[in-house]
Amino acid sequence: MNPVIDLANTIYGEAANQDYDTMLMVGSTVINRLNAQRPQEFGVDMPDVLQKGYFAVSNPNIPYKQALEHKFPDKQSEDKYKQALAIASGLVRGTLKPQEGQFYFTDKEVNKFKRNPKKFNLKAVKEVGRVGDYRVFSY
Repeated sequence: MNPVIDLANTIYGEAANQDYDTMLMVGSTVINRLNAQRPQEFGVDMPDVLQKGYFAVSNPNIPYKQALEHKFPDKQSEDKYKQALAIASGLVRGTLKPQEGQFYFTDKEVNKFKRNPKKFNLKAVKEVGRVGDYRVFSY
C-alpha cells in the first residue's frame, strides 16, 4: 500500500466535486486521526483509519472506484484527482500542514446528532471552524 495514493483516493472519493479547501479538510482529518493516538476509535495505521472512518472507502462510491482504477470520465475529474494527489502528497510528506479537526459534518448531520446523540456525541468534541458547507470538530 502507498499512503499517498491511498489518501488521494480517499480525498477524491469523499470530495471529488468539492473545492481545494474541502479536499484539504478531508485529507487533514485522516492525518489528524492517524496522529491522535486513539487506536480504538480511529485505527492504528492509514488503511485502518481509512476503512473505519470514510464512507467512500468502506462503501466504495463512483469517484472512489474511478480513483482506484485511474479511469476518469472527463478532464475535469482527472484534474480534481491530480489536486487530491497533490494534497495527499503534501500531507503525508509534511510539506502541507493539516487543518485542525478530526470530524466534519454538514449542518443537517449536526442536527441529526443533536436529536440522536448515540450516533455521534457532539458534547465530546468542540467545534473548531468551518470549511465550505462543513462544520469541523476536534477533541
